[in-house]
Amino acid sequence: MRKETQQPKPLGRPVAKADDIPMKEKILFAAIDLFSLNGYTKTSVRQIARAVDVTEGAIYRHYASKEELLDAVFSYAREFIFTPLPIEDQLENPSGISVFRGLLAPLPQLITSMPVVIKIARIMYHEMQSNENIRLYYLQEFVQPADVYIEQLFTSCIEKGLVIACDAKSLANVFNAFRSEWTFRHFIVGRDSEDVGKLEAELERHILFFEQMFSTSPNRKGAVHTS
Repeated sequence: MRKETQQPKPLGRPVAKADDIPMKEKILFAAIDLFSLNGYTKTSVRQIARAVDVTEGAIYRHYASKEELLDAVFSYAREFIFTPLPIEDQLENPSGISVFRGLLAPLPQLITSMPVVIKIARIMYHEMQSNENIRLYYLQEFVQPADVYIEQLFTSCIEKGLVIACDAKSLANVFNAFRSEWTFRHFIVGRDSEDVGKLEAELERHILFFEQMFSTSPNRKGAVHTS
């Protein structure tokens, strides 16, 4: 997942009204709901058909198999992969907030505003244990691009004196590992998505930790100014 100092707009089409959604997409959304609730293996095509109130044959007219339906779920997920802001835009920070606050503070609102993303993440975390293709997809689409981008961002911050001198790659790995663990704890194994205020308050202490440890502000706390 990528997060910036300003909330990016998700790619893809606007959400349609229920009556306007094509049958193929209704089937897809029903599959996302059931896969996230019961798991891929324990969900049958018959259950998906019942959820959409169609026959199993109608499902197969749109998707050749349950495996193809799972592939469609992750293809749909690509619409919600945010394009990160260019590094120079991240560094243009008139408000003076730290890079750590800019990356972490939007997380609760960003994630909770898109329930389908939470559902797909649950499917992904569960299925990657037994599906090598999903594991590779997660690494290639989420983990590796995030590590490269955050390393570049931290390198620029170190060069500009916004972050203390340290190994940018290691800091990026630690930072992204925290973001993944925090998301997993609250949205995959936890069910905290309805209380944004609680999530923001809980995340604040982690933001302060990164600021106190790595920010170059006078007391390594609070805002890091770009001037």
